Amino acid sequence: MSNPNYWKPAYQLFNPEQPLTTPEEMKDFYIQREDSPVENLIATLVMEDQPAKFLLAGHRGSGKTTELRRIEQELAENYAVIWVDTATALDRYNIGYAEVVVLIGMEVCRQAIKPGWWSNRDQRLLDDLENSLTTVIYQDKETDTEQLELPEVLKKLGLILKRGLTRDMTKTLNIRPAVSDIIDRVNDIIKAAEKDRKQKLLVIVDGLDRHDLRTALEMFASPLLTELECHIIYTIPISLRYSPSFRQPMESFQPLDLYNLPVFECDWPTATLRDRNSGPTSTPNKVGRDILKSVITKRLAKINETDLFTPDALELISEKSGGVIRDLIRLARGACQVALKKKKEYVDTTIAKEAIQEERKAYTINDYHFKELATVHQTGRLTTNTHHLPKQGEFVICDELLQNKYVLGYYGDDTWFDVHPIIIEDLEQWQGSQNSAVSS
Repeated sequence: MSNPNYWKPAYQLFNPEQPLTTPEEMKDFYIQREDSPVENLIATLVMEDQPAKFLLAGHRGSGKTTELRRIEQELAENYAVIWVDTATALDRYNIGYAEVVVLIGMEVCRQAIKPGWWSNRDQRLLDDLENSLTTVIYQDKETDTEQLELPEVLKKLGLILKRGLTRDMTKTLNIRPAVSDIIDRVNDIIKAAEKDRKQKLLVIVDGLDRHDLRTALEMFASPLLTELECHIIYTIPISLRYSPSFRQPMESFQPLDLYNLPVFECDWPTATLRDRNSGPTSTPNKVGRDILKSVITKRLAKINETDLFTPDALELISEKSGGVIRDLIRLARGACQVALKKKKEYVDTTIAKEAIQEERKAYTINDYHFKELATVHQTGRLTTNTHHLPKQGEFVICDELLQNKYVLGYYGDDTWFDVHPIIIEDLEQWQGSQNSAVSS
């Protein structure tokens, strides 16, 4: 009979909030993706003499952090890589370009004072950066302004960033000069450290994809995020990547896209034939689904339980994940929970369907969504139609659909989009009700 101890090993393998980070996890669980931008990025960095700025876009849970960890590990020997985690260091609801720049400055400073990181360390440059960072502390009304040593500066700044620099400051008037000065001081350290280490510096800024479109637009509209004189990668929300409002700021960056693995085929018209039936289809994409299934079975192989999910259950979970890795892992974990509740010793399609229905509850579809969902599902293209809400004002509906994973992005012969398979039945029911209303 099934019990918690029986399902515990499998359950713990499927943690949707835990990306692969360590070399051991990469070795044991990583599945190579043909659409990964990692190889192209590495090749670009080899060819670039000037600091390159990249934006990595993808849905939340598409595997961006895992791919960034791959970059970190593969470049560790030839580059000085600094990881910046905005998700844990910054306040999610009070963030702007200033917080990001100050956080990068702090992380560069932390690395620079580590023994051995900078053999001929220039203390004068560190003192200058310390003074610039301290200026930010002095502008914060809730912090004592006694003389601070560098470790205490970093500690106090961390606390300030957690609640947001702009809490008691004007958003640009007071803080912009301090931020510009921090950038200058950081650039001085970058130049000296790269010369000393004989390595280029790469800063990876993870976690910015968690923010809404409006916050991201305001953040990346500032040119200050491009003024650090080193290679840098920022993650961004996928809605920002395709927003018409971001086309001009995007010109300052090189795009990196991590698409979802397709679970259905998409047919595109040729240049001379505009087929009305072109677009997403209901034909399974075998390659994409096989990769998704291997993500699950490779983890189960770790506990010698590769048959714990039936083939049909694996197929169904892969389909309903929409090719989003985190959704796949969450469905697999949910299936383990349902199997335990049903006192089963394996996951079959009945168990998988119940786990899928439970996950479906997380999606709340509004009436104004359905028309856009239907258009995307038919054409494979995003629309620019807008909607107005009192608290949000006017916004592009597909921006919201992308941000909330109601619509997913894929890549084949071209970039295309489709409705998340987990809500496709809701769309079909709506279309049925529309047809019934017309016929009556």
